[in-house]
Amino acid sequence: MRRQWLGFLLVIASGAALAQPVLDLQGPANDLAFKREAVESFAARAYRARLAELAAQGELDRDPALLARLRELMARIGEAANVEDPASGPVNWELHTCRGCGESAAAMAGGKILVGEEFLAAHHLSDDEAGFVLAHEAAHVLAQHTRELATVARYFVDNGLHREYWDIQRELDASFGAQLHLAFVAARQEEEADRIGFILGARAGLEPTAMMSLLAKIESPDTPDFGSHPGGKQRLKLAAAVLPAARAIQEQREGWGAGP
Repeated sequence: MRRQWLGFLLVIASGAALAQPVLDLQGPANDLAFKREAVESFAARAYRARLAELAAQGELDRDPALLARLRELMARIGEAANVEDPASGPVNWELHTCRGCGESAAAMAGGKILVGEEFLAAHHLSDDEAGFVLAHEAAHVLAQHTRELATVARYFVDNGLHREYWDIQRELDASFGAQLHLAFVAARQEEEADRIGFILGARAGLEPTAMMSLLAKIESPDTPDFGSHPGGKQRLKLAAAVLPAARAIQEQREGWGAGP
């Protein structure tokens, strides 16, 4: 299910990076179980319920200026995503913020994103750094990581090969044991979201060095809890490997004077 990364460097080097996708997002999706529509429908219902809960508690979209700032960044990233994943059609991105909700940033299948106000404030993120947070979350959506994780989970939950998506997802949401079994997959997905997000952000016109400073701000060098996220040093190392490609995209944007 893992994606191939050698090809996009050659595409960028050829000068075609802004004119065509440089990431392979379609091939691996063909190996996944469950229909995409079922996964996204479940996510949409969960997102609506979460928003309703936050609104009832007075925690939803408390800072209109911040919300507008993030949605403007998300619009740019969404344009970049349309270029990278044209076969899937435009994603209906939806973004909200919350305060006092314990969130950092999270994305659900289908483009539903929630960002915690305290997370952004605590790390004093610039617009470009905040943009790369959103690009990382958008990458989870484009790579269909929710669907991928549920596909793998079939082999770690009871009778998994004969259960529906909603049933497996509810167990994943509720069972710490199931999450622990799949931590190795989640960690690889985080690495992949960093790589895809780096390219999306660069295509959207974000300053590539902001991805490096973002990771330096938010990541601890210590071993992550239960292995569900790669450690900070590992993420910086992997991002450094993609930095030349992101800079090449930036240079092409500047040379063309173009959008995504």
